[in-house]
Amino acid sequence: MYPILFIAFGRVVKSPIEIMGHKFEPGTVLVPCIYLTHRRPDIYPDPEQFKPQRFLERQFSPYEYFPFGGGSRRCLGTAFAPFQMKLVLATVLRRWQLDLAERRPVRAVRSGLALAPASGVRVVIRGERQQKYAPVTQPASELPQQSHGKCPAARGH
Repeated sequence: MYPILFIAFGRVVKSPIEIMGHKFEPGTVLVPCIYLTHRRPDIYPDPEQFKPQRFLERQFSPYEYFPFGGGSRRCLGTAFAPFQMKLVLATVLRRWQLDLAERRPVRAVRSGLALAPASGVRVVIRGERQQKYAPVTQPASELPQQSHGKCPAARGH
């Protein structure tokens, strides 16, 4: 699990607080480390292993899994990035059969403020998927007729 950023934005302690046995006074700046949190074996057994099923087996709290930071300063991409990723993956995987070009662990490196695979992740197109479902087509004469250029939902208004 390689978050885009190593750390989230710092927070200033407003009142005395104790976290995991450590006491912090007002004015102290705390900077959550996303990278290290996602590698805690007490939260993620075998944290270096690629195990996407771990997210099906357990619901992680916002303090255990926070790839986009947290709180009021979290990344604007929190909702958009996963949506975009799912859309792109679904589009590609629907059409193509892919395989990894090399079966070796991915090594993450800093790329500016972000993390990225050291040498990318190469895939090989094994072939085009066979279309299992024919596209639904309907003759124009069978489509609902619209009156006066209005949206069908606006009929009767």
